[in-house]
Amino acid sequence: MASTSNSNSGNTGKMLKSSKPVKPAKVSKASSVDPDFANRWNATDKSERRQIRRLVRIGRPQETEADAQLAVGFAAYQRTRPWYRFFWLWFVPVIIGGLGASLATHPIVIGMVAGVAVNALLVRRAFRRTDMVNAPVLEGTASA
Repeated sequence: MASTSNSNSGNTGKMLKSSKPVKPAKVSKASSVDPDFANRWNATDKSERRQIRRLVRIGRPQETEADAQLAVGFAAYQRTRPWYRFFWLWFVPVIIGGLGASLATHPIVIGMVAGVAVNALLVRRAFRRTDMVNAPVLEGTASA
């Protein structure tokens, strides 16, 4: 039997050196999210959470300061999620594939794919605008 040795590997007896200095780890965007948000969100009634999510997705302001704070936290949390951060990476191929498949199917399906695309773009825009939309609600009750 032949002995197994590391003589065939290119690094036998050599010290491995890094060509680049080690960079410090990047701080994730999740650290910008309020750490108390999960506790406040989970303490909120389920129907109220649903209403906050819906108003955030359509880009509307909340009614109360507490709801506005939760909405801003919810939007900040969603902006850290992979589906939001890698939006253009998955959105373009999915829509192109969907349009390609719908061209072979029926004109109504083309409209459905286009509608889903526009809805996804509007939801992404609404998540970015949540702070601005809820600013009057947050400032109005703070100054009163």
